[in-house]
Amino acid sequence: MVLLFDYDVGQALEEIQTVEQKTFPIDGQQRESMIEVYGKAKWAVVDLLNERYSAPHKTSFDLHHWLSGNEEDEVAYFLNEAGSNALNYAEAGVPAAFHLWLGKKGFVIGIEQDGLGFDAGRVQQLRIAQHQGGGFDFFRRCRGKVFFDEKEKAKVIYFQGRIQDYD
Repeated sequence: MVLLFDYDVGQALEEIQTVEQKTFPIDGQQRESMIEVYGKAKWAVVDLLNERYSAPHKTSFDLHHWLSGNEEDEVAYFLNEAGSNALNYAEAGVPAAFHLWLGKKGFVIGIEQDGLGFDAGRVQQLRIAQHQGGGFDFFRRCRGKVFFDEKEKAKVIYFQGRIQDYD
């Protein structure tokens, strides 16, 4: 199982040897609708990952892989599963921001929501699946590390990918 409750973003950033960080806010004050901004932010994360790691590692992340059921693309699955949860259950009805840290040995993606957090430990323990995301089923079986800012009041869900997994 790679769903972790005793791991934090500081540990992840040290492990990947962070060299760059980007934030993509989802701002309702922008001219475009929040859903459009949300979609563009997800694609920006994917594009930066491919730009940074495609050579020599041959990464090929694509949000369309989620639609076709290609779970090998864990980035697409994470962005769509966690993003869907935020769209459906975050107090604001949309993620507040996407965060991306690029490192020498991997990357970390964070999806942040405003408002009240959720009890990630309870969802895991009870396998609560009446929401989008299937009670963390994908998170439990992926190769990457999935973790939270807080176990009982999670506002940020993180995914850590190691570049060696994509060679």
